[in-house]
Amino acid sequence: MGEFDHLFSPAALPTEKCARMLEADLYWQIIENSLDDAETLDNQEENLIRELLALTAEDIIGFKLRTTYYLFETYTSEMWCAASIMNEGSSDDGFHCFRNWLMSQGKDFFYTAVNSPDDLANYFEEGFNENDLYEFENFYFVADQAFLEKFKVDLHDYMAYDHFPYFEENYPDIELTWDEDNLTSQQVICPRLFKIFIEDYHPDDHDDDDDDDDDDSDWFDFDEESSN
Repeated sequence: MGEFDHLFSPAALPTEKCARMLEADLYWQIIENSLDDAETLDNQEENLIRELLALTAEDIIGFKLRTTYYLFETYTSEMWCAASIMNEGSSDDGFHCFRNWLMSQGKDFFYTAVNSPDDLANYFEEGFNENDLYEFENFYFVADQAFLEKFKVDLHDYMAYDHFPYFEENYPDIELTWDEDNLTSQQVICPRLFKIFIEDYHPDDHDDDDDDDDDDSDWFDFDEESSN
């Protein structure tokens, strides 16, 4: 066997199913590292997988679990309102992808949104790319991909579902404090985002739909210096 063969052997897999989240500091450092030289979300996805491949099996699972926990914590009416404004509407799946995108942009960016979703306007004061969707679906699966590549088995077989209460099936019921068909109700919740993404973008008609734009959702569009 080679010097590092033991890292990829079945013996390196957990002997018990895991319910331990990765330490927060390491989680955010991995994300910060993945942002270096990443011009698109595809670039960042590749960087994330490379970072995760350097971890133990338990820590790769822990990355997945912490992501799952943060998704649970951001499942709120106010956050959903921000997603709806920024993406011109947001389905259940779209809201899930929006929250993944929030995490992918780093600790400061994420906690700005957690503390006040409307403060995401801090990062878009110079405008935004009208072709963007602020979503990152594949962020949720980078741990799965890294685990499969490194250990040739499914990460989910090693997760202790019964001991981790933050999966989607345990989401609380939330009553939306806004109406997707009532823009004024969204403006009340996120007035700054509303001004940037709706008032300034559609100054003559806030209900104008722009269905002809292509989805270029793999391009970044926020001021990285503002998030550091």
